[in-house]
Amino acid sequence: MNVRELYQVMLVSIISVLVIVLLSFKLYILIIPILLFSLYLAIETRIPDVKDAKTFYEYVRKVYGRNFVAMLRKKFNIIEGDNLAAFFPSTIKDNTIVISGDNLILKFNSNVVILSKYEGIDYLVNIIKKEFQQK
Repeated sequence: MNVRELYQVMLVSIISVLVIVLLSFKLYILIIPILLFSLYLAIETRIPDVKDAKTFYEYVRKVYGRNFVAMLRKKFNIIEGDNLAAFFPSTIKDNTIVISGDNLILKFNSNVVILSKYEGIDYLVNIIKKEFQQK
């Protein structure tokens, strides 16, 4: 468990204690900090929508951690494109990720795979885990 997760657990416990105190002593003024802490927690833990390379790396960092982001940056080139890249795979270099709409087009070892965005990211992370375990 990293520091960020501990911080989120701490916020949840603070919110819980404030709710218990609010209900026990009928201190309705505590509704304000409860709402503010809840709003902050919701914003902090929100998973970004993958639209481009920046949000792709942000999503991978939040879901899988910084180690996978570093490995992805070393091994794969990310570009934004359209679905035509899937029909013309020779235009894509090896170890390339194409983000297009709701699809993720992966080309590695001369193989082209078209998956939905989040399914493609999971598939990519599994590939990296397998490569790392082989070494």
